[in-house]
Amino acid sequence: MSHTHSLRLRLLGAMMAVFVLGLVVSLLAYRTEVHGITRNLHTTTLENQARELLDAMRVGKDGAVEVHAPADWRSAYSRPSRHFVYTVFDAAHRPFARSANLSAPLPYIPVDSHGTLGPVEFIGAGKDRVAIVAAHGPRGTTVLVGRGDMDRDELVDSLFEEGSEQLTVIVPFAILALVLIWPITWWSLRPIARASREAARVGPRHPDLRISASGLPREIQPLVEAVNGALDRLSKAYAVEKRLTADAAHEFRTPVAVLNLRLQRARLTGNTDWDAVERELAQMGRLVDQLLDLARKESLARERRAQELPVVNLSRIVREAAAMVLPLMETAGRELDVEVPDTVQVRGNVDDLRDMVRNLLENAIVHGRGRVTARIGSPEPGSDRVAIEVADEGAGVPPGQEEAVFQRFRRLNVENPGSGLGLAIVRHVARSHGGDAHFLPGRGSVVVNLPAVAAASPYRQRAAETGRTES
Repeated sequence: MSHTHSLRLRLLGAMMAVFVLGLVVSLLAYRTEVHGITRNLHTTTLENQARELLDAMRVGKDGAVEVHAPADWRSAYSRPSRHFVYTVFDAAHRPFARSANLSAPLPYIPVDSHGTLGPVEFIGAGKDRVAIVAAHGPRGTTVLVGRGDMDRDELVDSLFEEGSEQLTVIVPFAILALVLIWPITWWSLRPIARASREAARVGPRHPDLRISASGLPREIQPLVEAVNGALDRLSKAYAVEKRLTADAAHEFRTPVAVLNLRLQRARLTGNTDWDAVERELAQMGRLVDQLLDLARKESLARERRAQELPVVNLSRIVREAAAMVLPLMETAGRELDVEVPDTVQVRGNVDDLRDMVRNLLENAIVHGRGRVTARIGSPEPGSDRVAIEVADEGAGVPPGQEEAVFQRFRRLNVENPGSGLGLAIVRHVARSHGGDAHFLPGRGSVVVNLPAVAAASPYRQRAAETGRTES
């Protein structure tokens, strides 16, 4: 049992998975960035602290250096936690100013003469550990600013929690987006639902209906075109089968009625004309065989294109077909000439081509007169097509009837034997092989043109047959 799934649910699940994955990656990237910030946190904050303190130092009228820290820094420097501290030394390295939260000045640390600020150094241990940066002040003074050494993991967690507060804004919008996806996918899939309804209406009552590609996504349109193509082929096959059934029912009506009358007469009179009954049964059997053969050929033609057929030797096929009709030639007292090159290559089905040539020869025997000639040549010099001509010495079909005789069950003379399917089979085989068949006006000659694979040999062999032919 096959399991179905909802495309909308799949889209929603995929979008949720992408959102969650993006959120996790963003949090990991943010935490990595926080770790990177903390690695340089002491250096960055202490340098900024030193610069702000240097900016707050002034030289008085008496030449003394005074420290006037901003109000926010005065508050930080007065906290007993000693997270922020400073000490100022004069040119003689004597401390003369310090933050209010220091009970004793910081130890003096010299500054590299090549720069304004020195490197970060640490004094103390444990909770008393302090990071210090020394800086050159005005009039040879030295400024030391310090900060208590906070635990790095605690600092990372604190910064991460502060940044994570943004999730309280992102998550509601993400949930709203996921909720909106449901009606959006419904709106996006409406054309597919409409196409499904159109496909459901296609059937025997409406074989010409097709699925409209208008409004469908580009990704779905190739599927719709393929389905419409399949429906076209099915519609043609259905029309062919319907016509074949109707024609067969019409053609069987007459021989069945005639056979029924003969049997009724035999019952009434007690005399049975077995020869006539056998002729009627043979005619019906031949009609059934030809109908089945035509149906098989039409089915194979739909399955394979002419370009996909194998390469065969048409000359051999014509000779084999000629050998098959020799008994009919002998019975009718007719002569058969076969004029074919050694090899003529075409793409085709051997059995179908042989049946086509045999039907041409039988048509010439039944409806023609005199000598019958089967030849292979070219319709015109330099042509890439091969012409199979089967001719007799009769006058051919009446003018204007050259196309009508190729219709199914069409017989110009109903008194002649036959079902009227022979030439229909000939034309169908020719067209399924990329060619066509037609009568030459004013002559008892039918020509079938087929695409050639290779040029025919210039050698022509004429076989004048009276009761035999080359095989």
